[in-house]
Parts: sequence; structure tokens; C-alpha cells
Amino acid sequence: MLTSDNPEKEKWILLLAIAGIFLWHSILTVSLNLIPDECSYWTWSRRLDWSYFDNSGMTAYLIRLSTEIFGRSTPFTVRFPFLIGCLITTVLIYSSAVLLSGSSRIGAYSALFFNLAPLSLLGAGAAVHDNALIMFWVLALWSMAKFVRTDNHNYFYLTGLSAGLAILSKYTGVLLLPSILLWLVSSKRYRPILTRKEPWIGALIAALFTLPILWWNYQNGWASFKHILFIGSSGHPGLWRKVADGIGYQLSQCLTISPLFYFAIISAILSSTISQIRKRTDEKLLLLFMGTPLVLFSVMAFKGHSEANWAVMGYLSTGILTVMVLSDRDDRATKFLSERYGLSRFVRIGTIVSVSLVALIAAHAWLGILPAFVEKRLGKEDRIIWETHGWRGLGKYLPGLIKEGDVIAGDTYQLCSLLEFNIPGQPDVRYLSPWDRPTQFDVWHRSFDDLAGKNILFVSSKPLLPTSSVLMTIYENFSSVEQLPPYEVMYHGEPIREIYVCRGHAFNPYKPRRLGPRSLFYWDQ
Repeated sequence: MLTSDNPEKEKWILLLAIAGIFLWHSILTVSLNLIPDECSYWTWSRRLDWSYFDNSGMTAYLIRLSTEIFGRSTPFTVRFPFLIGCLITTVLIYSSAVLLSGSSRIGAYSALFFNLAPLSLLGAGAAVHDNALIMFWVLALWSMAKFVRTDNHNYFYLTGLSAGLAILSKYTGVLLLPSILLWLVSSKRYRPILTRKEPWIGALIAALFTLPILWWNYQNGWASFKHILFIGSSGHPGLWRKVADGIGYQLSQCLTISPLFYFAIISAILSSTISQIRKRTDEKLLLLFMGTPLVLFSVMAFKGHSEANWAVMGYLSTGILTVMVLSDRDDRATKFLSERYGLSRFVRIGTIVSVSLVALIAAHAWLGILPAFVEKRLGKEDRIIWETHGWRGLGKYLPGLIKEGDVIAGDTYQLCSLLEFNIPGQPDVRYLSPWDRPTQFDVWHRSFDDLAGKNILFVSSKPLLPTSSVLMTIYENFSSVEQLPPYEVMYHGEPIREIYVCRGHAFNPYKPRRLGPRSLFYWDQ
């Protein structure tokens, strides 16, 4: 049992808990096949560029570095940098919390708090943008915490470097700079620093890391920025639907962080904001403003489209803030939380809730909780089973159907990425579809003219049928279509879905309709 009456015992229990979670991450890294998003970023790493259609390139660079070092691409080698990044993030959270609170106990609990969230337990070692962003975001937080403790203005240079790497990890990393600026403006003590050179040189260092992104977009008609604006403004016009979307976003946050942790963080933010009105504390102000993405995307969710993971970096500092609030029994604004729960009791209950959620998800992914007939009806709506079942088997199945000269193609970028990773030899796969939604594969191949006359082994979650009044297909662009045996995805010994395979002979990209060159802009379609 965690108790502050025996701090030495408590310290070792916390360290063992964090070590156990890291071991869990290591097991996931090795044992689970890559999910579609991870496969997508792996395909980026095979074709290095200044930036990419969907986002900036740090994830691709880290994957490429790791797979080059190990000499092969496996789930472990793809995820390895992010597994190490998770460890670095944990250490930086601990150190930041100690610097800002003066307590190693708060540091240890903060590190544990980060690792216990379901999003972290399930995905901290995944090869995705958010994990790279989180590592550099918390590096910036640590740098500012060191500045607070030392008054060494040179830490703004490290903060600028961290911000630049965060932006290179994911576009939302740009929110780091205004978050720190808001903190400096709000702090009576540190506001005069804005007249010094160090913060602005730090901002300039961060800006330098945007040059690869700007260069790529300049070369491609600013397609990436327009793509982000498009998906970020796709809200529904109806008022009630906007309200429903906003509430749905909050529910997704609740599950991502776990209900108890989410309630505690929101309560800590509100109570700390009230206490800062009465008496400002620079350390807590920093933690509050580094959580700016939480407020920003919560508001955006009621006005447009916000994904559940867009604000995840905001939980790093507010998690530390929550631990500080639960440890402080003297602050009147936060006393109801600290007295109601207490830090050790809160962690015990929070651990049970969070681990129970993760255990349920893990059991469903590995064992399958729902009956086969239910899964067959749910299909893609159950993303846990859809993303984790069948792809490795499909990769082993297809070589038996491939003939010399065949070009392998799929009709979604996720499927193309999954095929590239899971087919032995990891061949290049082409994205081939009649619809005009742009993807990263269209950056690599805008035109289908080079496929003229070739035989295409076409893979899809739907059978390739002739074009009808309700469905446009590429069926007529082949001289003939040979339907091949589909691959059956098994679940509890029963097939729950089929992946369809056909061989299209003598592909004609010009008739009966011209396929490509595909625009990278939605509104050109």
C-alpha cells in the first residue's frame, strides 16, 4: 500500500510500478503486429522527404534510423525509438515535477500518473506522431522548469530546440511557443524577460525547424496545410450536432485518460485557476499554460472537427499539476480535492480504473470478448479487432497468388501500407482507386500512366464489381478481371470478414475514364 508514512518503501513501490509498466510496453512492442497508422508511417520512412502530406516527418525519420541500425523492418525495430522515447519522457516528467514542486515524491507520482493513463499503457511505445511530440513537449517543459530554478536564460535556447523538434514531430507542436509566451506575459516576475534576446533567439531556433515543412509545402502547392485546414473545419452545420460532437470529444478524452484521472485533471485545472487569481505562483502558472491545448481543442470540438489525440500533450503538465494539487492540503481552492482523495488513495483508485479499462481492451484484442456473429456485424466499427486481426495472415496468403509481372495495389492508403509491411520481401504497393481523395501515395505517384498494360493484383475490403449507378469502380479499366479466392479473417475459428483479391489484366488508365493525375486538393475533385 502506498503511504507517505514510509517514504523509502513508497519510493521503491513507485519505481517498481514504473519499471513494470515499461516492461509491459516492451512486451507490446515485440508481440503486437503494426496497426494501420504505424504501417503508414513506416512507408513514409522508406521514402524519406522533407515533410509529408498528412504531417511533418519526425516519425518517419526515427523509424528509418532504427530500421537502418537493426538492418530490417519488424514491429520491434519500427517501434524501438518510441519505446526509448517513452522512457525518456518518464524521466523528464519526473525531473520537471521535482524542479517545480521541490518534492521527489511528487515527481515519482507524476511519472506514474503519466504511465497509468490508458492512452499511455496501450500506446506509449507505438510508432506514431504523438509519442515523438510528447517527448519533445516535455523536454521543453523541463527546460523551462530548469530556467525557473536557475534563472539561466540560456535554457530558452534548449526550449526553442525542443519546440522545433516538436513541430517537426507533429504540426500541433507549434502550440508550444504561444503556451510559453502566455506564461511569460502572465508572470509579473518573468514578463520583463521578453525584452531580452534569449526568448526570441529560442523562438528563431524553433522557426528554423519549420523550413523543411515550408519547403515541402512550397513544392506541393501548400497541400499539407490545406489538408489540415480541411479536416479541421469539417464540422456539421447543425447546432445540436455541434453540441453532440463537442460532448462526444469530452467523452473520448475521458476514456483516453481514464474517467477518474480526467475528472481529477479538470478539477485541478479549475481549482488552480481560481487559486492563481488570488495568488499567482509561477510554477503552477507554467503548468497551466503548458496545458493550453486542452482548452483550445475542447473549444474547437464544439465548432468543427477535433480528434481525441490532438490535445494529448496538454496532459503532461496538467498531470503534474494534478499531483501537486492532491498533495497540497493548505491551499483553500484545492483543499476539497486533497482532503477528499489524498495522493496515495487517488493513485490506488485511479490505477484500478485505468488498468481495468486497459485489461478489457487487451483481452478483446488478444482473446476476443465478443462472439463471432457480433464481430461479423460490427466489421470496421470495432477498430480493435479490425486493426489487429488478419493483416499478418493476409501478407502470408498473397504470395501464393502473385505471378511474375504483377503489380500489387490496394484501394486505401491504410491497406497499401499494411500490404507493404506484411507481404514477405515488403514490396512497393500502389494506391489505385477511382475516387479522388488525395493521400500520401498520390504524392509519390500522381499518375497511373506507368501502369498502362500491366497486370494488377488488386486487394480490397470490397469485391471489385462493374461500375453501376451507385458505385464507381476501376473494373472497366482492365481488359478482363480474374476473381481470385478471397482471404478470410478468422476469429474464434469462424470467418468474420473477407479481403477480396482479383487480377486485372492489361490495365488501361485512359479508358473508359481517365484515372489521374490526382490532385492533392479536396476542392479540385
